[in-house]
Amino acid sequence: MIRLIIPALLLALGWAVLALLARRNERKVQSDRESLLGGEKAEWYRDTKAGLENSTQLIRMTMKEANDIKQLGDFEEALKFLRVGSGVIQEFTPGLLSLLKEMLKFSRMVSAMTPVAPLLPSRFHIAEMNNLAILHQMLHQVVVSAKQRFRLKLRIIATGVKITSGYLMTRINRVLDRRSGTEHEWEEIVNAGQDFHQLTTESVESFRNLMGALPAGLASQLAENLRMRSTGPALPPSHAEPS
Repeated sequence: MIRLIIPALLLALGWAVLALLARRNERKVQSDRESLLGGEKAEWYRDTKAGLENSTQLIRMTMKEANDIKQLGDFEEALKFLRVGSGVIQEFTPGLLSLLKEMLKFSRMVSAMTPVAPLLPSRFHIAEMNNLAILHQMLHQVVVSAKQRFRLKLRIIATGVKITSGYLMTRINRVLDRRSGTEHEWEEIVNAGQDFHQLTTESVESFRNLMGALPAGLASQLAENLRMRSTGPALPPSHAEPS
């Protein structure tokens, strides 16, 4: 009996030590990542993140609310929510693509990047995005450097934004024009809205990685470029001007 108890205790102790070490490493990694975004960098990141998330959350909510209201039988009110969501998509998409383009341009000036993960197919609903994520995983294994993988991811995200935005507008306009829609069509709209939201989340994470990797001067210039673009999804305030 003792021969069985001692190995079990040692195994439990080993797991406890590993758990403590893992938690310590996780805290250290988080601390290191936050230190890369100190001062003005952190402000620029928070401003851009807020702008992106507010817009995409509005898109996601209007799609879901429209579907919920339709389920309750008020079709006219549901169409109003679809129109609101359609307008936000049309205004937000060019700004998001502009941000990704700026990020791609500034990523050329980075000497080293933290490793990035490819898009996960399981996080997307529509077939086009699922296939794009699978392609991304394959290409991710082909390119070698972290910088190349980061730039590849930006291009994949931009392609995904175009796909989901076009997908949403086509199906929303179809429902609005006919003033009707099947359950499947409404479900497609909700799913595409969720995929668009996921792509924005990936964009926010990519922006954080880039701001952390850029020297202060280049990070300031990127923030200034975004501030001056009237179509940008998030415009850092006047304190983001380069010194």
